[in-house]
Amino acid sequence: MFEKGFMDNGKRKGFLVIAHGSRKEEANRRVFDLVRRLRGYFQSSMFEAAFMELAKPSIEDGIRTLVEKGADELVAFPFFLFKGMHYSKDVPGIIEAAIDTLDRDVSVRMMEPLGMHPQVFDLVQEMLYEEAAGEFEFTRVDPSEIEDRSMDIIESCLDGADLPVEEKPIVKRVVHTTGDFDFARNMVFHRDAVSEGRKAVREKRTVFTDVTMVQAGINKRFGHVVRCVLNEPGVAERARSLGLTRAACGIRSLGRELDGNIVVVGNAPTALITLVDMIRRDNLRPALVVGIPVGFVNAKESKEYLASLDNGVPYITNRGHKGGSTVAAAIVNALIKMEFTDREQCHNKEVVVGDRPGD
Repeated sequence: MFEKGFMDNGKRKGFLVIAHGSRKEEANRRVFDLVRRLRGYFQSSMFEAAFMELAKPSIEDGIRTLVEKGADELVAFPFFLFKGMHYSKDVPGIIEAAIDTLDRDVSVRMMEPLGMHPQVFDLVQEMLYEEAAGEFEFTRVDPSEIEDRSMDIIESCLDGADLPVEEKPIVKRVVHTTGDFDFARNMVFHRDAVSEGRKAVREKRTVFTDVTMVQAGINKRFGHVVRCVLNEPGVAERARSLGLTRAACGIRSLGRELDGNIVVVGNAPTALITLVDMIRRDNLRPALVVGIPVGFVNAKESKEYLASLDNGVPYITNRGHKGGSTVAAAIVNALIKMEFTDREQCHNKEVVVGDRPGD
């Protein structure tokens, strides 16, 4: 089982959430609430609130608190909308003066202000939703065109998103499946994930899944064998005796049979953790790992553990607690569609051209 800090570079980061400060206590309390939730989400005490003026703690106080907790690197998050004078001049000046008073070297990095994030549109959209929802109108679409129309809408909403061309069909398929554009921002691809995934799909390598819902959702019409690790012989009994989840025990029991094949985890973080342990310890070499478990206990941590692999095993994952069986199946189905359906359509066009009179 992995331990917290598996990606540790030897230095400890501290995070300073900086707001302007207000004479109204309610406004300041919102900042403290934000920091409290960040501590809970990241399971870390290395988050502190600080105010430029009018409220306490000051930026100097926040920096000193983090350094006393052992921070070697400070990440300053300006809880401002845009890059005004506070961002570009006032806050950096206060930080620099505070750092100069310390008795040790501490590096500082300033992040972009809140208003520069592309998801600000989503926040404004959500706040306006109730007011604007009455303006919606139904659109009549031929049933055969619904999916294409959906993809066109997704494409238009992704305008400006910096997605590599080979990854975009997968991201679009996940967004289409979930209705959630967060996946356009939080999916993580190993550099060889798409090419090696398509190769494994083309060679019809076995697809191993952690749960039957993922198994059921994967397209099998091109002859792919899809096996669920829960159904391997003796898994339930061994899981009980070893105190493991069935999914983790199933992954462990397959061992080297996973080499060269696709492993898809859409539900159980324990299965993904076990798989990455085996890749690290036993040099297991799946052709592709799709690790997208959902949940609040070790889900996001297991994905970061997967993304920390540096031995060349390709993976597709995402950040955070979102995921699930439908997302995992959608990723594999996107690879299958890219490799087989598109090729089938090209073949059909070639047949039509070849059947023309006179050819």
